[in-house]
Amino acid sequence: MAQDGFGRSRTLRERAFVPPPPLALPYADALDEARFSSLWWRGCAALALTSMAIMVAGPASGLPTVAAALPVDDTAIQYRAAGVRALDAGGQTGLRMAADDRVETIAVVPQRPWRELVATLGKGDSLEAGLRRAGVAQVDAGAAAAAVRAAAPGDLPAGTKVNIRLGQASLSGARPLETLSLKARFNLRVALERNGDSFSVRKERIAVASEPMRISGSVDQGLYWSLRAAGASPRTASDYLKAIGAKIDVGTVLRGDRFDLVLERRVSDAGEELPGPLLFAGVKRQGMDPMALVKWRVAGDEQWIDPTGNAVVEEEGLSWPVNAPISSNFGMRVHPILRYKRLHGGIDFRTGHGAPVYAAADGRVTRSGWNGGAGKQVKLAHAEGVGTSYSHLSRIVVPSGASVSRGDVIGYTGSTGLSTGPHLHYEVTVSGRKVDPHTVKTVRRQLVDPQVLAAAQQRYRSYQQLAPVARPAPLPTS
Repeated sequence: MAQDGFGRSRTLRERAFVPPPPLALPYADALDEARFSSLWWRGCAALALTSMAIMVAGPASGLPTVAAALPVDDTAIQYRAAGVRALDAGGQTGLRMAADDRVETIAVVPQRPWRELVATLGKGDSLEAGLRRAGVAQVDAGAAAAAVRAAAPGDLPAGTKVNIRLGQASLSGARPLETLSLKARFNLRVALERNGDSFSVRKERIAVASEPMRISGSVDQGLYWSLRAAGASPRTASDYLKAIGAKIDVGTVLRGDRFDLVLERRVSDAGEELPGPLLFAGVKRQGMDPMALVKWRVAGDEQWIDPTGNAVVEEEGLSWPVNAPISSNFGMRVHPILRYKRLHGGIDFRTGHGAPVYAAADGRVTRSGWNGGAGKQVKLAHAEGVGTSYSHLSRIVVPSGASVSRGDVIGYTGSTGLSTGPHLHYEVTVSGRKVDPHTVKTVRRQLVDPQVLAAAQQRYRSYQQLAPVARPAPLPTS
C-alpha cells in the first residue's frame, strides 16, 4: 500500500504477462534474421545497463515510493482550483473560491456608466438594423437613422463602421444612445449627440485633393482586360468603353493598338484614395487615324469633344422611326375618312398597337401631347431647320422641351385622332415645308463653339504632358 500526494491510498498489483501473438510474415522472418546480429547485441547491453542503474538507485524494497501527503487547507484548495491540471491527475479546476475576511458582500452589482462599441454594416444592411444588432433601443435606432439620412441622403455603403457610445442602463436594462459617428461619404463625416429626447447633428467635411492621372498601354488580351491590367478600375474601364464606343466599333480595337485615358484621382486627408470620373479617352488603331475625346460641360450637359477637329462637324442620315412596312407614301391621295383628295404630307407605317417609336435624329421636343386629328403627337426640331413629327401615338414618353438622341424611344404606336387603325404617320419638314422623308438624307449637327473647342484643345495638350502611372502586375483574366 502507498499514498499519493492527496492522502489517498492505492494498491500496486502485478499483472500477469501475456505474450504477444506471433508476428505475421514478412515481419517475423525479418526478426529472425536480425536476432544475434550486432545491433541485437548492442540493444541487450543497453537494457542490462539500464536495469542495473535502476536497482542501484532505487529503494531496497523494490517498490516505488510516494511522497508523504502534505496538510490540505483552504489556501491549498484555492491554488488547486485556480490551477490547470488534468482531472485524472487530481485536478480540481472549477471549485468555488473560499471567502475570507477581505470579501465584502454587496447588494447591487455595479455597472459601467457607459459602453463604447463599433458596428459594421453589411451588404444591403440599413443603419437602423445595424444599430439594433449593436444593442441600441428601437426608438433611438430609428431616430438616429432618420437624422443621418437627413444629413446625408442615400444608402450607406457596405462596410461602413459606426462608432457608438451607450449611456447608463435603465431599470429595464436598456442603454440609451449618447453619441454616434460614421463616415457617410468619401468626403463627409456625420456625428450625432443626444440632446434630450432628440439628437443634434454635426456634419464634418473631409478635405479631398483631386489631380488628373493618366493610364496608357497596349492592347493584349482584349481591350477591357488590358485596361484593368494597366491599373484602371472596373468602373473606369467601363466608362472608357462607353465613351469610345459611341464613336467607333470597339471590336475594331485589336491586339497591338494603343489606349490612352485620363481620370480624376481623389485622395482624402485620411489617406483614402478613390478613382474619380473619366476625363479623357483616346485610342490609336493600327492603320487608322487616332481618336481623342475630352469631356466638356456644354450648357449644363457633359459632352465628349474631339479636340483634334476630326469630328467637329458630323452628318448623319435620318433613321426610320419604327420597325414596320410602309403602307402609304408621300403625295396626293384620297383621305380614307374625309373622302376627298389632298396632300398626304408624310409616310404611314403599318404596325400593331404599342410598337415603340424612335427619334429619327438628335433633337429637341417642341410638341408633346394631343393635336386634333393627329391624335397624340410628338414633334422634334433638329439641326439645319429640319423637323420631324410622329402622330396617332397611343402613349408619349418624352415631355416638351426635352433633348433626345437618335434612336431614343419617344412613344408607342396607336390609333388616336382621325385614324382607321393602329399605324404611325411620320412627317419631315425643312424650314417649315413638308418634304418627302425619302429625300432627306442627312442632318448636320451643330458646330462646336470655337471658344469651347480652343479650351478643349488646351486641356488635351495638358493631358498629353502627363506621365502615365507605372504599370502594376497584370490582373487575372478569369
